[in-house]
Amino acid sequence: MSQSMIGFVVGLVVLSVLVFALARRYRVEHPGEGMIQWMDSHHMRWMHRKH
Repeated sequence: MSQSMIGFVVGLVVLSVLVFALARRYRVEHPGEGMIQWMDSHHMRWMHRKH
């Protein structure tokens, strides 16, 4: 494996571990709340920007 490929794989592993940790923390803090309810209660203005 080349050095850049190893760096890419390590970056993907770090990113996936970070996402997993954040998802686990969310599940602990909001045990009965699903993703749909969370998205309804947290308005995402960045998705509704006017271009």
